[in-house]
Amino acid sequence: MSWTIIWQSWVFIVGIFFVLPLVGSALISVITTRTNQHLMRAFGLNAPLIFGWLGVMVHEISHAVVALLFGHHVDKIQLLQNPFKDGNENRMGYVSHAWSPNNKYQQAGNFFIGIAPIFGIAAASWGVTKLVWPQLLLIYHTGESVMTNTAWWQVAVWAYLILNLSLALNLSGADWQNTKSGVIWYLIFLTIVGVITGLTISDAFMIWETVGRPVAYFFGGLLGGSFVLYLLTALIGRR
Repeated sequence: MSWTIIWQSWVFIVGIFFVLPLVGSALISVITTRTNQHLMRAFGLNAPLIFGWLGVMVHEISHAVVALLFGHHVDKIQLLQNPFKDGNENRMGYVSHAWSPNNKYQQAGNFFIGIAPIFGIAAASWGVTKLVWPQLLLIYHTGESVMTNTAWWQVAVWAYLILNLSLALNLSGADWQNTKSGVIWYLIFLTIVGVITGLTISDAFMIWETVGRPVAYFFGGLLGGSFVLYLLTALIGRR
């Protein structure tokens, strides 16, 4: 038994499944918040609701689906609402859910419930691309131009829907509180996984090669896309 491999495995497991999602989600959320601010400066306070209504609904559905997967009781789902109406507390939507504090599985699930919109919106964006502009997904396999057999309206619809979805990638204070409440038990689970993995492999770096790179590419891609939107809306907001 090599303690070095066990230690390295723990570092990789925690880094890939805890640090990367947490830091990646935080950076994407900050950039998206700034993007929405640019739009509000250019088009008014209702801009995030007007341009991001679909994204808000996917955001809340993501919370609800993951809450159910972790055995939470979903009390109420509000997919879309006017954040400036009295009593709505500046929220464009919300999910009210309950869990047992004695159930470690449910409590650890809060970590994923809080950041669920990052994955839900990414999945929805992939689905939109597959449906509206599939050439974007095929270019790496065929080498053809993304504009081959693509009508202008496909590009326009795709751009609008992706913008709409992307504007809801920002996580609220309540989302982060939810994530925070599940950190301890999730880290305990990852520690157990890290130790078991270290006992069964001969090279800890293979963890990065098999699962670390895809996770890094996932968050890197979302972060890059979010930053592009940030730059574009910054130009619009200066007008």
